[in-house]
Amino acid sequence: MIPSSEIGEQALFISTLLAALSLGFASAAMASPEVIGCKGDLTKILEALKPLEPKPAGPMRLSASRCLPILHGRYPVYPSPDGRKAFTSHPIDGLWVGSVDRAGANYTFPMHVFTSLWTPIVPFEWLPDSSAVLGVAQDKASGGFALGGLQPYLFTETGGQTPLPVLTHPNGPLDDIFWIGGTGLAFATFGTRGSYFRPEREDPHPTIALVDAKAGRVLDAVEIATIPTLPDYRHFVAASSRVDRSGRVRVLTAWRPDIWMLWDQGEKPRILPIHNTIKHPRYTLSMDGNKVLIMGNLKGIGESCDFQIPCPPPIPQSGVIAELREVISGRLIWSITGTTHLGSFSLIPAISPDDRYALITIPSEKNYVGLVSMTDGSVLQRFEISGWASPTLGFSPDGKEAWITSGSGMVTFTIGTQQ
Repeated sequence: MIPSSEIGEQALFISTLLAALSLGFASAAMASPEVIGCKGDLTKILEALKPLEPKPAGPMRLSASRCLPILHGRYPVYPSPDGRKAFTSHPIDGLWVGSVDRAGANYTFPMHVFTSLWTPIVPFEWLPDSSAVLGVAQDKASGGFALGGLQPYLFTETGGQTPLPVLTHPNGPLDDIFWIGGTGLAFATFGTRGSYFRPEREDPHPTIALVDAKAGRVLDAVEIATIPTLPDYRHFVAASSRVDRSGRVRVLTAWRPDIWMLWDQGEKPRILPIHNTIKHPRYTLSMDGNKVLIMGNLKGIGESCDFQIPCPPPIPQSGVIAELREVISGRLIWSITGTTHLGSFSLIPAISPDDRYALITIPSEKNYVGLVSMTDGSVLQRFEISGWASPTLGFSPDGKEAWITSGSGMVTFTIGTQQ
């Protein structure tokens, strides 16, 4: 258990910072959307984005399109809370941190970063004040094999790389980290990737933990083998988390097949009756932590073919696009269904700070992003994103802005009252 004084300090820190932040993505609603940093050859980026006003008229309104100074625009981009910076990580090129202004500072940290299409989690997160990126680095041998556990750092756009205390546990090295709330709290695993080391490690007691990386402390730890019905560590595929007003952490993790585990800080992990069998789940906890928005990964069959020319017509598929469930009971609150023949994965959804709206991908005859009511699942607005590269979705901390990135481009929206 964490001392109540420490929990209170964490809660005060988070609430104070979030209350002070005001996103600088764009000014208030304008007569026409602003275009920023897109000149010369960069207009190709703007053309690829094809920014469209969401239809029909409603809460979300296009405010600006921006070309980012990112050389490698193939991987997801994550804007800072104040909207003035961004980072992206590439498995070979490393971590890029920089200003969204093309005249601002930026720096690339050369490192081999573990990323996976199947586990859409990056080991980096902005601090709430946008001053630096929490992250990790790892010493590796030729061929990419690990020589030691992950080392937490703070990274800045000017090249600063400040090591945080080493996180250790008797059951093995730090192998995975999922940041929580941007304050240094994290969900972590120890002794779970022995086969990735050279020489190969044998860690007989793989462990999950809640940690404070800034203090270098393991707050709570549980050996995976002691959790009833949980599969082995190799089946951990996704996580989402929230910090409540008292500073207590809630983490919802997905483990294949069809196993969802909830860990409330200070309690034992428990398996939930969420019977969702999506193979590669994309989901987000509501801001109060009591509901979870799960994408259906609906896609068609036969969109791509390697040996048959011309390709046969795709086979449309119908099913769930997204669903909202109660976390503890697993009860279905609402679902969105549809039909598509497109073959792309769903994106991780975003939920507004007031738990009023969500941004989700909607596959249909084309790929769309939709603004959805969290109350009943109604699609309030949508616009096309077909052809966009590695999009990410998000809301500003004050809920007045929404953003979507695509490679080296970013589109921002104002969020007002529903028309």
